[in-house]
Amino acid sequence: MMKLKRSENLTEEREREITEVVKSVNELAQIMKDLSVLVIDQGTIVDRIDYNIQNVATSVEEGLKELQKAERHQKQGGMVMCATVLVVLCFIMLVLLILKQLLL
Repeated sequence: MMKLKRSENLTEEREREITEVVKSVNELAQIMKDLSVLVIDQGTIVDRIDYNIQNVATSVEEGLKELQKAERHQKQGGMVMCATVLVVLCFIMLVLLILKQLLL
């Protein structure tokens, strides 16, 4: 009789342990599912970051080209203005020279 009771106790203890193992395995499976979702989300975020970095690189290159173009236009504008002033001054000097010759 004692052996039977002892055997029942051992069986119940094993069942509890098996139940605990099943519970632990289920918790581990849930953790793995959650981890899978996190990995997918982070992959999406990394893809978006990569996409934005590529867009920024393209925008920076275009901005550099625009700055170089603006610098060229600005330099050319200054040279054109300088040449125009010189031509006007030469014309004024020529007019003054002609007037001087006429008055003398």
